[in-house]
Amino acid sequence: MSQERGIVQRVLIILSGVAFLGGTAVMGLSMMTSTPPPSSSASSEETPEDDAQTVFLESQEAGYVSVLEREPENPIALEGLVKTRIELGKLKEALPPLQKLSELEPENQDYIQAIAAIHIQTEDYEGAIAPFEKLVALNPDDQELKDQLDQLKTFLENDHQESTNE
Repeated sequence: MSQERGIVQRVLIILSGVAFLGGTAVMGLSMMTSTPPPSSSASSEETPEDDAQTVFLESQEAGYVSVLEREPENPIALEGLVKTRIELGKLKEALPPLQKLSELEPENQDYIQAIAAIHIQTEDYEGAIAPFEKLVALNPDDQELKDQLDQLKTFLENDHQESTNE
């Protein structure tokens, strides 16, 4: 019983750290763009304003895709596409252009953090390992980052062990 409680506490601590990093990465990604994010309403009902915002964002997305067909390495269009897809809630679809940005600017930690955050938010914890490792390589003196990577790896190992024991 005590051992199970300890495991649960560790998992909660790890998830808290991962959520914090994910929030930080999303905040960093939103700071890359100059326009503020749309305000969220307290109700879950779709309003005409929400519909108009969605239509606007989808049209923006199509525009960025069109530009990228002509200029696949256009950083402004790539960033715009990432931001638009995140605002539309298309996190998985935001990954390819974000990864392209990271390839174009491999030292840009905002992109790497955003990649890790999207993997975490989509519960692809294994996918978050590589960006975390890259961040640790870029920041070898950041002990907190190393600890978060270790916690994520431990979480995955424990999760794997639990799934094989069932």
